[in-house]
Amino acid sequence: MEVNKIMTKTVKSVSPGDSIKNVAVMICTGNFSGAPVVDDDGKIVGMISEKDILKAMYPSQQDFYNDPAAAKNFDATQGRYTEVMQRSVADCMCKNVTAVDTETHILEAASIMLRRIIRRIPVIDKENRLVGIVSQGDIHQAIFKDKLLDN
Repeated sequence: MEVNKIMTKTVKSVSPGDSIKNVAVMICTGNFSGAPVVDDDGKIVGMISEKDILKAMYPSQQDFYNDPAAAKNFDATQGRYTEVMQRSVADCMCKNVTAVDTETHILEAASIMLRRIIRRIPVIDKENRLVGIVSQGDIHQAIFKDKLLDN
């Protein structure tokens, strides 16, 4: 079975210039944990997730090296959330995006997600434009329906 049979076609995406605050609102009020980042032509340029937003709050390795005690002050780390909300998506997004095309077998997509330790993967057309997204849950449900419910 190919991903185009199970992918979500109406994908909430964001642009690199959007604020992290807008993404956080979208994530917290929606039923998802991340979104593709697309340019003005609809081409995928990144992914942004809850993990990326939380990671932006933490001190860098250099900060930890300079002052290990301060870097372990989790109240101060939580206090950085407000500052992170003012950043742009481009500042926090993952730029190394793995995507699949519409003809990719669902188990190949699952294999990529498992190897990369990601929960969702964008689906792109031949011009690298976002056309859908597929999650581990989508794949599991498709296999469950195919192998257990139809028997």
